[in-house]
Amino acid sequence: MINRRAFALAVPAALGLGLVPIRAQVTGGKPIRIGVLNSMSGSLAAYGREGQPAFEHVIKSINSTGGIKSKGGAMIELVLADDESQPSKAASEARRLIQREGVCVLVGSLQSVQMIALAPVLKELKTPALSVWGGGAESDRIFSLGYPYDRGTAQNIQNLLVYLRDDAKYPLKTAVMAYSDYEGGQQVNKFLPRRLLESGFQIVGDLPLDPKASDHAGAMERIRYLKPDIVAGLVTPRNGILLQRARYEAGYHDSVFCSGLGYSDQSMWSELGPDVAKSVLTSDVFGMTAFSPGAKIPAMRAIAEELRANGKIEHVGQGAIQFAQAARVLQRVLEMSTSLEPGQLVDAFRKIDIPFGAPDLYLAKPKGLQFADDGLLSDGSAMFIQWTADRSQQVVYPKIAAETVPAKHG
Repeated sequence: MINRRAFALAVPAALGLGLVPIRAQVTGGKPIRIGVLNSMSGSLAAYGREGQPAFEHVIKSINSTGGIKSKGGAMIELVLADDESQPSKAASEARRLIQREGVCVLVGSLQSVQMIALAPVLKELKTPALSVWGGGAESDRIFSLGYPYDRGTAQNIQNLLVYLRDDAKYPLKTAVMAYSDYEGGQQVNKFLPRRLLESGFQIVGDLPLDPKASDHAGAMERIRYLKPDIVAGLVTPRNGILLQRARYEAGYHDSVFCSGLGYSDQSMWSELGPDVAKSVLTSDVFGMTAFSPGAKIPAMRAIAEELRANGKIEHVGQGAIQFAQAARVLQRVLEMSTSLEPGQLVDAFRKIDIPFGAPDLYLAKPKGLQFADDGLLSDGSAMFIQWTADRSQQVVYPKIAAETVPAKHG
């Protein structure tokens, strides 16, 4: 990991700019300082560790191709911080980045629980933030590339399960709600059971998963006892890894497992190891994602190849693509804003409109990328993947983006 102070000093020197006063953040080519607040340690570290290298790569690319042209070619200078997956640390680090380091925008993984803690700080200091993953903005100064809880994650899971039952002819009737017991998982679980009941599924259990647990053997025993056709909910990569490891150890293959984000994360395969991963991830596990290397979207394929070839990122997953997208959104905001004053930056976020087919739209958003009034994406749609034995992923839903049909249940 790059030391945050060393990085802040090294970038201007490498660009031949020299150091500038922190508060001299104006137009005319002087560096624009951006705070990067990620979870690089703790229970949510998988998100930050996968995404931060991609974010840094795209920012370097922006700088090397002329910087922010509307600001006199100003270079973007990143100041890095680790919130350690702790809301209180996120709030204190945000305050430090804004008041002491002079950043004008915060960008980071910023899950919903961190955003709740950040909201009063951002309101007080009048600073906008861009979350890569959060499903609830919690502030009129926070904008997020994550999936909205209801019209995003819950609706996408509902759509997939109805498709599996009605079109792919999976025998699905009963469901257990298994979700990470933190703000995001809890919020999705407010909406998903209702949506599934409306679609004719029966809910037979509710299973919150401790984000700090070291194993999920007990949770797996509960699932095996209830024997549902479906195990669905929003799980973090860590909870997904532990649950699938417990599934392997229990030799359980009687349910379809479906989650937003957690089951599509590249860390799943490496953390489980090849033998366990091949046994469980390729068997009735569906992961929600806005990225797949096989999706028929030229810009998505191009950025994935760039990150592998030039960014030296071996396994490019959704985390890397989400952060690469965040860098391009930030670039547009800085280009559009008439100044670096907080109000002007917030207005620029609200005006973001990246149409489908644009070379800097890396996510599968058929309606393009815009922020709704709640600061979340207007288009909350997603794709679902299944893992293959060679560690790759194939899109199986929706049909318009699918590379193949779902592997047959059981």
